[in-house]
Amino acid sequence: MPRDQRLYMTFPNDFHRHPKITRLPVEVRWAFVEMNGEAREADNDGVFDAADAEFLWPLDVLDQLVASHPTRPLVLRQGDKYVIRDYGEHQETKAAREARAAKNRANGQKGGRPRKNPVGSGPVSGGNPPGTGSQPNRTQHKAESESELETEIEDPVRQSSHVDSGEIDDGPDEAARVVLLGLGVNTDRLLHHIQERTGVVVSPAEAMRVATDILARGGDVMKPQAYVLRSITNDPDAIRAAITAARPTSIPQREPECAQHAGYPLPCERCRRDAAEKEKP
Repeated sequence: MPRDQRLYMTFPNDFHRHPKITRLPVEVRWAFVEMNGEAREADNDGVFDAADAEFLWPLDVLDQLVASHPTRPLVLRQGDKYVIRDYGEHQETKAAREARAAKNRANGQKGGRPRKNPVGSGPVSGGNPPGTGSQPNRTQHKAESESELETEIEDPVRQSSHVDSGEIDDGPDEAARVVLLGLGVNTDRLLHHIQERTGVVVSPAEAMRVATDILARGGDVMKPQAYVLRSITNDPDAIRAAITAARPTSIPQREPECAQHAGYPLPCERCRRDAAEKEKP
């Protein structure tokens, strides 16, 4: 039977029992389900322009989603955007799909995903030893091979929940950027601001922890990015101490980076080139 090629969204089995859902009218619950479906169709990671969202759903319905919890509502209103909170924790993001597609392309160029038990590596633990007369037959090997190939190529959405741990790794920094996007915080600006105010170079994952800690203490924040940046400016010593305390002592500190060009260690090669260009007649 051919595989279903439609796009899917995911919800936990007890979704309908959650207090934030049960206290909402049925039409508001359904609007939230529709928002997740439209987000996947639009590939927008749960971030809607206000004009688009208010065209698709009544304003009073959107208001009830935004007011579904004092600090952790189902939907956030951030400036001229409506954002499904924690979208990347429950639905597959664009970054995750692109990373997996790149992994699949790389595997395809190598001739497919490496076998878990290459020929000649011996029997699988728990299997029958050679010579017992109960070896897997050729049909079984063929079925297993076809099943792996289908998982690798034909069903990339479901693949993320079936591959071995570590086969596909989007990385904590990429995941952190997705979370910050959902919060309405620009990652690069946050990285630069933390370094400028505290003198500490941080990764996107560390910056995400700083932002989420600040927002958790702030309650219902209307402008998350401005609030986070202002909090860092007001108390850089506390932010620096929190970053340092969260770092394992066994991990070496990151090299100082250029404040103008993230990712370039000091002395910055790009600054040198820019200066050389300005000096040209």
